[in-house]
This record gives sequence, structure tokens and C-alpha cells, in this order.
Amino acid sequence: MKYNRYDLPKIIQKDLFLNAKIHLILLVFIILSANLIIITNYNTQLLIIQKEKISIQKNKILKNDIII
Repeated sequence: MKYNRYDLPKIIQKDLFLNAKIHLILLVFIILSANLIIITNYNTQLLIIQKEKISIQKNKILKNDIII
């Protein structure tokens, strides 16, 4: 007795591209927006660290001016 083997990944791919185009587009947008949120958060943290370093340098300069 011979069993028919189906290629499941190809069946899923055909189903996604033929019947679920809207779902596929939504999935791409969800992944894209999640990546953009992570990038924005990372850049914000870098800017906060940079601002903190500048503030520390400014305070050191002001303390040195007062002492002199």
C-alpha cells in the first residue's frame, strides 16, 4: 500500500499567497512596526545617555569656573 505524501510547506505557501493576502500583508506590517519601535527605543536611549554625558561635562566646567 503506497501513501501519498504532500509537501506541507508548499501547500501552506500557496494558501498564503492565494487566499490570505491580506493576512500576509498585515503580518509584514506588524513585524515592520515592531522593528521600528525597537529602533526608536534604542535611538532614544542613546540620546538620553548623550544628554547625560553633556550635562555632566557642563557641571564639571561650571564647578571649575567657580573654583578659579
